[in-house]
Amino acid sequence: MRPGSKTLAALWGFAEATLFFVVPDVLLTGLALRSLKRALCAALVAALAAAVGGALIWTCAHYAPHTSRSVLLQVPGISENTFATVQLYLESGLFQGMLRGAFSGVPYKIFAAEAGMNGTSLWVFALLSPLARLPRFVVVCMATWALSRLAGERLSMGAKVALSLALWVVFYVFYFAMAGW
Repeated sequence: MRPGSKTLAALWGFAEATLFFVVPDVLLTGLALRSLKRALCAALVAALAAAVGGALIWTCAHYAPHTSRSVLLQVPGISENTFATVQLYLESGLFQGMLRGAFSGVPYKIFAAEAGMNGTSLWVFALLSPLARLPRFVVVCMATWALSRLAGERLSMGAKVALSLALWVVFYVFYFAMAGW
């Protein structure tokens, strides 16, 4: 994996864990079209960097809960309902809630904020975060890589990238239609 991919994965993972609203999966699908190994390495880096971003949100929410909540409510796709959903998911436990959220489109940053506000240990949260984030990243990488191999030479790499980007645009149009901008 080129250093540029690692750096981009780290920046994207951190940014999406804080205030950015496009998931690292977009980058990971692009990488997986060409190399599963490169994509999986980037997935690990993104998950670890997300844990650092999550720790920052945890800290802000722990020490300034009202301000943090107000700031997060300004992020596209986040509403009071998002916080309520996270609270519901967390009833089953921190790891189980974060894992469920990872596969249901609930922003990770809200889990970080709720954990910071409800007294969850920062260290427990930071240690569980990559374990909860990584499974979805791996599934996305493997599915993309498998579909790319299945398409084989029938589609050029440019066509595969264009199709991937088009699918992400459709995903986000649908997501923001449901979650709100």
